Amino acid sequence: MTTALIDQIALQEIIGAEAGALLRDDLTAVSAASDLTEDTTVALCLTDPVELIRAVIALDGTVGTLLLLSSSLDAETIEALVAKVGATTLITDRDGLVAAGSARAFDDAVTRGSREKTKTTQWLMTTSGTTGIPKIIPHTLKSLTRSVYRFQPSDAPSWGLLYDPTRFAGLQVVLQALIGGGRLIATDTHGTLKEQLGQLASNGVTFLSATPTLWRRILMTPGHRELPLKQVTLGGETADQSTLDALKSAFPEARVTHIYASTEAGVGFSVKDGKAGFPASYLDLAPGGTKLKIVEGCLWLRPATGAPQKSAEVEVDDAGYVRSGDMIEEAGDRLLFLGRESGLINVGGVKFYPETVEDVLNSLEGVALAQVSTKKSPITGTLVVAEVQAEPETDQAAVKAAILEACREKLVREAVPAVIRFVEGFETNAAGKLVRKGK
Repeated sequence: MTTALIDQIALQEIIGAEAGALLRDDLTAVSAASDLTEDTTVALCLTDPVELIRAVIALDGTVGTLLLLSSSLDAETIEALVAKVGATTLITDRDGLVAAGSARAFDDAVTRGSREKTKTTQWLMTTSGTTGIPKIIPHTLKSLTRSVYRFQPSDAPSWGLLYDPTRFAGLQVVLQALIGGGRLIATDTHGTLKEQLGQLASNGVTFLSATPTLWRRILMTPGHRELPLKQVTLGGETADQSTLDALKSAFPEARVTHIYASTEAGVGFSVKDGKAGFPASYLDLAPGGTKLKIVEGCLWLRPATGAPQKSAEVEVDDAGYVRSGDMIEEAGDRLLFLGRESGLINVGGVKFYPETVEDVLNSLEGVALAQVSTKKSPITGTLVVAEVQAEPETDQAAVKAAILEACREKLVREAVPAVIRFVEGFETNAAGKLVRKGK
């Protein structure tokens, strides 16, 4: 294995927000400033995805450790994470970040020219969970690029980047494009979703990855069918059947794939049959060499690259399996995701997952997106609350009636929403996931 990302780059160009190509020579002809050495721990917090990519290429193989921080994080969280890893340099284009190290601009830390790259840099990534302070997970270039597929030049795709590239899913898109070949279309993250989709369409995007939540937002955005997609990939959240079916209908020429991955374990496996969950046969042999097992309803994975180090951040058993925190239900020859073990709702002693209720709501005509949470009640203890974004020009009274009918038919009585509230939209984090409300 080569010691640095720069040695593996096969990318021809990156297309930025204004469709100006950043050619391969522009990527490979950048280096870390002379004072950034293999003993340095560097934190990156850049709002421009192209600058972030250039910084990673310049620093990998030169510095000891890279901490990738989402620009969406608040200053207090960034400073806490920088201090936690002992970073002495913070490269950022945000104002007001003091942090534990010295903040410096991209142009001051990345220079033209080349330097010898002999260091195997440790990559530190933060989890993209929807609550609490992110955990820090160590990776290497080898663990991050295990699933990269190298395309022939004649088949090289155009990858669209809607994810935050500091998150695991976003970095996977970037590394696949950099190493696997093709083009990477990095949209203007300050633009609206409609504007970003327009940039992707006008530049001929063929491969696009997003969370199920973001895909549902894409399906609500006018002009989405203009995307000339050949590959639709979902990840980061449970891929429910209604979303999978809607994507196949909207992009009939595209292959629809659900990727199961996590920052802790890396890429786990892919599901390409268009069905929610995954085949039970994956417990015997999962694609990509990942080993799976179910312990007390929870999915554990052993990555093909070997187990990550045991730490307070990652639970690993003696056999090298990583606890995912995702709960599984057997349904014949299929294993279905129920939700995160930390999200379990308890109403009157009856326990269930919010995702189970959301799947019912999202499958209904007139529902664009739904989120389920709870609120305290002085009379009944806990109430189930369903917030619903209705499709345009929909009779909300009819949708509410349909929700109650479907929930009473398919769910236990305690899981039927006591409150149904219609909203204009939902908050998502930098990874494109729904921000879960505290119970």
